[in-house]
Amino acid sequence: MSRWEPGSRARLQDAALDLFQERGYSATTTAAIAERASVTDRTFYRHFKDKSEVLFGDEGRIEQLMVDAVTASESSVAGALREALHALAQDFEPRRAKIVRRATVVEAIPDLAERELWKLRTWSRALAHALIERGEDTFAAGAQVEVALALFRTAFHRWAHEDAPPSLDELIQDAYTAVKL
Repeated sequence: MSRWEPGSRARLQDAALDLFQERGYSATTTAAIAERASVTDRTFYRHFKDKSEVLFGDEGRIEQLMVDAVTASESSVAGALREALHALAQDFEPRRAKIVRRATVVEAIPDLAERELWKLRTWSRALAHALIERGEDTFAAGAQVEVALALFRTAFHRWAHEDAPPSLDELIQDAYTAVKL
C-alpha cells in the first residue's frame, strides 16, 4: 500500500460503493474499504470518521455551494433558490454515475435514508438562514426553501432512476414548470 499516493479520498469512496453493492452495507467494514482502496486503515480514518461518512462526507461542501449561490444572487427569493439548485445541478451532473450508485445504496438502508433526509434538513436551514441574512422574511424564506428542495428531490429521483434522463438542471426546471412556480 502506497502511503502517500494522491487521490486516496476518491479511491476510498469508489471502493466503498463497490463493496456496498457487492457485499451490502452492513457486511462491509472500514478495513475492507481501506484494503480495496490500497490505503491503510489510518488513512481511511484521516478522511472519514466512519463508513457512513464515505457516503455523506461531501455534505458541507455542497451546502456551502448552494449558500454561496444564494448569497451572491441579486434575484428574488425564488430566483436565488433556483440559482442555488442550478449550482447544485452543475456540480452533480459530471458525477452522475457515482451519485446514482450512492443513491442506490442510501435508499436501500433505512438508517442511511433517514440520514439523507437529515442532510436535506440541514440544507434547508442553511439556505433559509442565507435568505434571512439577505433581509428576507423568516416565514417566507423557510417556506420557499422547502418548496425548492421538494422540487429538487422530485427532479433528482427521476435523474437518478432513469437510464438516460435529461440533465438534472432541466429536470429541476421541469419540476418548477409542473407546479407553475
